[in-house]
Amino acid sequence: MESFILKESVLNDDILKLADKGKIFKGGYIAIVEYFTYANAWGNNKHTKRFRSQKSLFSFLEKNYIDFFELNFIDTYLP
Repeated sequence: MESFILKESVLNDDILKLADKGKIFKGGYIAIVEYFTYANAWGNNKHTKRFRSQKSLFSFLEKNYIDFFELNFIDTYLP
């Protein structure tokens, strides 16, 4: 599994987890994104989004993390 930081925050970091080439996560997922939304000054709400296809992953990254998506090296890690 490869992990990448999508966005750094004061309290938490948004993380992209990619399965190794030729493998998948339990449930048939190729990638998992853990991200946080603001709750209050002392904490954030954690959300987990799982992806089974590259198309849905790229769509999510392009919409929410355009700076990371433009790096374009993610293709080398996906099965």
